[in-house]
Amino acid sequence: MKQIGKRIVSLAIMLCVSLGATVAYTQAYAVDYRENKSDSPVVMTVNGSEVKADEFASYMLYMMKYYEQMYAAYGMTGMWDDPDAAAMMGPAMPEMARSQAVFVRVVQEKFNEAGLTLSARDKKKLSDDRRVAIKNAGGKQEYLDRIAQFGFSDQFYDNYMVSSACFSKLNEYYFGENGVALPSDEELMQYFKDNYLAAKHILIQTMDAQGNQIRTEEEAKAEAQAVLDRLNGGEDFDTVMNEKSEDSGLAGNPDGYIFTEGDMMPAFYEAAKALGEGETSGLVQTDYGYHIIKRIPVDYDGELENYRSAIVMGMGKNIDELLNQWVSEADVQTTDEYDKVTYQTVYDYAPIKKPVEQTGAEDAPAETPAEGDAAAAE
Repeated sequence: MKQIGKRIVSLAIMLCVSLGATVAYTQAYAVDYRENKSDSPVVMTVNGSEVKADEFASYMLYMMKYYEQMYAAYGMTGMWDDPDAAAMMGPAMPEMARSQAVFVRVVQEKFNEAGLTLSARDKKKLSDDRRVAIKNAGGKQEYLDRIAQFGFSDQFYDNYMVSSACFSKLNEYYFGENGVALPSDEELMQYFKDNYLAAKHILIQTMDAQGNQIRTEEEAKAEAQAVLDRLNGGEDFDTVMNEKSEDSGLAGNPDGYIFTEGDMMPAFYEAAKALGEGETSGLVQTDYGYHIIKRIPVDYDGELENYRSAIVMGMGKNIDELLNQWVSEADVQTTDEYDKVTYQTVYDYAPIKKPVEQTGAEDAPAETPAEGDAAAAE
């Protein structure tokens, strides 16, 4: 659930790319969010807003198609016809469909509460994308057949894309330039000082950038010790660093690195954190080899702008975290029908018919969703 916003937008982009919506055309058709007025049974409510079984099944089919395509990339074709694969992944599909249903309702609710609207340009972009998708598909019916392969009816696909556009607008409203939820400069500076430090280091490698061993650990340790002995003998750190360090990033970072926890290997971070400014460590071993670290001061005032975005993210001030909060606060109620919509019964409720490709017909649709980033579904 943590990355639901990114996942939904990534999936929306994946589908848009698959449909070929890449060129702008004028189009009178207005892509708007439309209430589902079907007679399909209600499976859940989100803050009182009904989600009907056909919409819920549409989201489930979308996720099923996504995972089918993802596993096909690893040679596992027809996963939903494989009893073992289906039994492994199938039980997770209702929860994923539920997440998307909650996303759509919460985004629409918060979008309206904030008094936001999609601009004429935003709506034109949605309309243009639809026109291009129809053109590239070969016509309106071919377009409808294409989105049906992803589990969508025309209305549900429009709603999904509008929700994705609204989510992007919410992100801009809260966390864009002068966003209403951005932390103050004082808060940013305090976090910067509390969580970031800077250091230079001398690295003697055991492995090269390709992971090939270039010396044994014993050899690397002995060479690093010889460097440390020179420093302990009074030689200048920067002079020895420029002579001996095998850090590939040295040329681009001659004045050292500014970092926080998670940016460096744990042993490196902990060793640097334990030093006082101007102090030099002993030998510190990581997967890269042996380091000698010198803690240096941070120009917090001069560097704040360079690290602003990273600090905001580190503070948990981003649209995904806010969305997680909204989702956790949402009043989600399910009905008895909810448990009846499963990966086995999904086509009984979906707004589309079961594709002939799953019945073995020769004229099965040839295209499936474009390859998505597996991390988008994490």
